[in-house]
Amino acid sequence: MRHNINIKLSIKFKSKWHTGSGEGNLMVDRLIRRDSRNRPFIPGSTLKGVIRENCEKLSRTLNFNSPLDPHKKDFLTFEKLKSPVDRLFLNSFKESQLFFRDARLENEPSYNSTLNQSRICKYRTIGTSKENHLFTSEYATSGFSDSMIYKTEIDGFHENLLSFSDNEPPYAYCLLIAAIMTTDLIGGDKSVGCGQVDIQIEEISYNKDKKSSLKEFLITIFDYLDNDLYQLSMEEYELSNNCKS
Repeated sequence: MRHNINIKLSIKFKSKWHTGSGEGNLMVDRLIRRDSRNRPFIPGSTLKGVIRENCEKLSRTLNFNSPLDPHKKDFLTFEKLKSPVDRLFLNSFKESQLFFRDARLENEPSYNSTLNQSRICKYRTIGTSKENHLFTSEYATSGFSDSMIYKTEIDGFHENLLSFSDNEPPYAYCLLIAAIMTTDLIGGDKSVGCGQVDIQIEEISYNKDKKSSLKEFLITIFDYLDNDLYQLSMEEYELSNNCKS
C-alpha cells in the first residue's frame, strides 16, 4: 500500500538562534545562513536532522525497535527493517522519500532581525578564558510579535509502512508527528540558550485527505504510539510476506 503525507508547519523562535554557514568576514567569524533575499532561513537538512533525532529518542522511550546505526554499513532490505524510524528515513542503501523544505520568512523581517555578539572560549576545568580565543557570532533574533514566523512543509512518499489497519495512519507517521510536536530547540549554541522554538502544525493531509479536525487527529495519533500494537502489525506483515514467498 502506498502512503503519502503532507505537513505544513509554522516556526516561531523564542530566543536568538544560529544556523552556521561555515563562513566569516572581517567583522564576524561565524555567519548565519541566508537565502537569495538575504534573509535568515532554516535549512531543510537542519530540520530533518533535529526531527530524526527526536524520532529516535521517542522510539527508545516508547520501547519500539531501536534504529540501526546509520554509520555502519550493515545492509538490510526494507522488509527486514524493524524500527519505524528506519522505515521512515531508510538508510544509505536506499534514499528516503521524506522531504523537508527550507523554512523561510514569508514577510519582511523586522529591522533588528540579526545581531552580532562577541564571545570567548574557556577552559572548562578551571573556568578561565583561553588567550587569543575571542570570536564573534551572528545570530538571527526572534523579532517582535508575528514578524518573524518561518513557514515550511514536509512531504513523505512511502510504501508498505505498518499500520493497525488500512484506514489508520501508519505508526511511522504518528511517530514523525509526535517528534515534530516535541521539537523545542533548533540550530547551534543550544547550550547557551539559543534556538528555542515554538512549532505549530497548521495542516496535515494523509493520502491527499486533509484532516479537517486537526486537534482531534493529533490526539488520535498517540493511540498508535504503542509498541505492542506495532509488534502485532509487524508479525502480521512478516506472516503475509512468508505466505507470498
